Amino acid sequence: MTSLAAATHWWDDWLKFTPGWLAFAWAFGNGIWLGIRKWRDRTAKLALGAAADELREALITARTRFEDIVAEGRRADWFTAEERRETGRRIEDLIGRRTDQTLREHLTEVAQAWDQAFAYAPGAAGPMVRWSDHVFTPQEREESARVQTQFGKEADVARSGLQHIKAALVRLDELERKTHGR
Repeated sequence: MTSLAAATHWWDDWLKFTPGWLAFAWAFGNGIWLGIRKWRDRTAKLALGAAADELREALITARTRFEDIVAEGRRADWFTAEERRETGRRIEDLIGRRTDQTLREHLTEVAQAWDQAFAYAPGAAGPMVRWSDHVFTPQEREESARVQTQFGKEADVARSGLQHIKAALVRLDELERKTHGR
């Protein structure tokens, strides 16, 4: 017959196996957690996109230009000046690098607002030589009223663009906080 000591089962020695199993469970759980965290960080970086500072700079530049439009209506030649010509196109180019749908929508609205503001801009002004005793003709009054209406529409579109810029900057900050922890 077998002795009583030889008849013990493995579960009778659970105390000596417990630390090993706990270490295994801790390591396995840590590996899963690190994998999830790596996946989440990668997703956040893709949503933020490359060159987030370049996007922020483009949005701040567009905000300044929209504020100029709101303060004083601008004519078409102002939009076609060298330093302002690429404003909308630059933002459109930066949209393709983002995967966050909310940020993309705001950036698209900003680019469209810039294009609409340019579309509402009246043409270049003719010579503005007027004396205090100048009597306006009906055509001059009609033209002046049309230009003022266009300036009003241009300012409304610029205000809309400013709201979308603000929302895009807030979203950009949220994505940066998720990615970089700032």
